Amino acid sequence: MSAGPRVPTWGAKANVALIFASIAAVLAVAALVTAFLIDPPALGWVGFAIASAVVVGLGAAATLVLPRMRVSAARPAVAGDADRRLLVVADASCSEDALCDEIQARLEGRVAVHLVVPVRVSRLHFLANDEAKERRDAEQTMLTVVGLLQRRGVSATGSVGSDKPLESMTDALGTFPGTHVLLATPSAEESYWLERDLLAKARALTKLPITQATVASGQPAGPTGRQPAPAAAERSVSAERPRPTHEKERTS
Repeated sequence: MSAGPRVPTWGAKANVALIFASIAAVLAVAALVTAFLIDPPALGWVGFAIASAVVVGLGAAATLVLPRMRVSAARPAVAGDADRRLLVVADASCSEDALCDEIQARLEGRVAVHLVVPVRVSRLHFLANDEAKERRDAEQTMLTVVGLLQRRGVSATGSVGSDKPLESMTDALGTFPGTHVLLATPSAEESYWLERDLLAKARALTKLPITQATVASGQPAGPTGRQPAPAAAERSVSAERPRPTHEKERTS
């Protein structure tokens, strides 16, 4: 099974670490200068602590507000023939079977498919660069769908993207000469927080035709992603079941 090269994702995270390291260094120098040259009273140190908190807050806000997309996207790959190829950017939570059916229904004479599955992470993991489990989930989805497509006779390859769907798309177009892009996402209620307005943003980054399809989620139902425990359900039913009449007579 073919897979594209893994795209490094540490650049933006290194910038976040650099911002906070710079803030910490500046505050440490300011504290030393204040202590040895100014020697402020206790109230002055309270003001310094408040100012430091404001600076740290501004630094944290900058990491969230500033665009995480690279300024210069990869140069799109150009094919040496006129064959049509389909690039699919799919949410890792999509049902593998439903995603495979959606891709196959949209081939329309295209000779090859490349599937890229971005890493779907929470906001906290996005900042902390704690993506090991989410990356494994994305890889599993990619391998499963590519395998299903290949078994159906489709020439398919795949790769795991970064934690930013738009960056994953432009990176993939740098190595795969796609002629059409398909964005496969779950319903709005289950969509990834970085997938908001994804279609409009994607169309602003490439001149290729782009369509978006809603694919059923393969995640378990329920707000926590878990089904109710059968044992608990059975206990609930048995607790509400009335006792037989002969049992009531023996207790009276």
